[in-house]
Amino acid sequence: MKVREAFCGDLIFDWSYQFLSPEALQEFAAKRLPQDFSARRSELLDGRYMNVTEEREVSHVLTRGRNSVLRDTGAANGGENSKFARIVRRLRSGQWLGATGKPITDVVNIGVGGSDLGPLMTSFALREFASDIRQHDLRTHFVSSMDGGQLYAVLPICDPETTLFIVASKSFGTSDTFANVDTVKCWVKECFAELSDDAVGNDWLTAWLEHHVIGVSANVEKMTNYGIPPAHQLVFEESVGGRFSLWSSIGLAIATTCGTRVFQRLLAGAAEMDEHFATAPLSENIPMLMALIGVYNREERGINNIAILPYDGRFRHLPSYLQQLDMESNGKQYTATGAALSAPTGPIVWGGFGPNGQHAFFQHLHQGYDAFTADFVCVLHRAAPQFSESVAAALNEQQKLSVANCLAHRRLMAFGKESETPTEHYPGGHPTSLFALKELTPESFGAIIAAYEHKVFTQGLIWGLNSFDQPGVEQGKKVAIDTLARIEGKSEQSFDASTDAIIRMI
Repeated sequence: MKVREAFCGDLIFDWSYQFLSPEALQEFAAKRLPQDFSARRSELLDGRYMNVTEEREVSHVLTRGRNSVLRDTGAANGGENSKFARIVRRLRSGQWLGATGKPITDVVNIGVGGSDLGPLMTSFALREFASDIRQHDLRTHFVSSMDGGQLYAVLPICDPETTLFIVASKSFGTSDTFANVDTVKCWVKECFAELSDDAVGNDWLTAWLEHHVIGVSANVEKMTNYGIPPAHQLVFEESVGGRFSLWSSIGLAIATTCGTRVFQRLLAGAAEMDEHFATAPLSENIPMLMALIGVYNREERGINNIAILPYDGRFRHLPSYLQQLDMESNGKQYTATGAALSAPTGPIVWGGFGPNGQHAFFQHLHQGYDAFTADFVCVLHRAAPQFSESVAAALNEQQKLSVANCLAHRRLMAFGKESETPTEHYPGGHPTSLFALKELTPESFGAIIAAYEHKVFTQGLIWGLNSFDQPGVEQGKKVAIDTLARIEGKSEQSFDASTDAIIRMI
């Protein structure tokens, strides 16, 4: 077996265990890549590619370049003079004061889908890189679930006088998000009602909106009508899709957690992958290799799922993020022009933190009957400068243990183990890829996320899809509105026997 690797900066993509030769992959690319692929790729990277369903360009790549939120003042070098950066600096330095004059200590990001998954994943992965001087600790929390379960956990550990809420919604009308916001308003009102008029004035809602809320949206009118002051509004373009938006002002929670310098490095890493995608030949082009291998496994091998298996805890939220990125983009039965498809497209994306998965679902992967493919992710070296020398050495040994387990399970899935005893027989034969990062940095993290974005785009082109719409999601919301109206007694509409029975119980 020969080593098959591609490189971008400190990021290594190893596809040696895909059981494909470069020649076979080149032949498959000649058969499946659209003839106008290079032109479509250039359109994406220049912000000119059209989302034909919504009749607008796709511009998320520009948000990590010339349209960065860190450049919104037109300053030649961007950076610290943008509204985004000024807000982050005020929060992280303790200069942002709540309605009663106390510094903000907690930031709660309220959003769902792309307004939650990307910021949550990235904040968790990169928080250790925050190194700018702060006057006080600023804790960031994430709330997305419409059932209020996350609020149930967050509100008791926060103080309404020192908590700021980021209301992140592209449309600024997502029902899930505003169900949480409405509950927060009840919580704040009760607290502010107990304070003297001298503390917050007669109008608690205005005091809260002016001191404790930042709106992040593409809809300025709705933010303004809601009462959020213009100075506390961060806007991104309609042409930035939600699941591609962590690079935009939707990434505010990333910056409040890690600082603007880390956020800038994250963007730089993604921009490096953009350049790699634009210029590297197929045999060295990580997103193109990922895309073609994925299509090959789907079409030629009939494998309908891919497991995302990170072996570094900082990537813990990667599987959930990639579920939305891939399945909402390419889980479709129709082309970009609306024609029906009879062949399958995007795979089922699932997975989990590898070291924990070994004690949960790996048994099925090693000895079950189902075919699957997998992407492993590991970090080869980890520095621990905030710890003593002895603790750092112990943590380094743990990192080696994690890498060893990653490589071992990947090898066992690929090659198996022969035995006449059923309990000791491992069939193997599962094609897998490996992302190996020499070290996790904001740059390498940005690069790997951008690589997955470009993989999804390339696969969408191959299958003739529009990867930037999601009408199935929107239809589900419409059905939910009708159902809620029936639950609340505002409609007499009947559905099916099972649904109607549950509604009667309510």
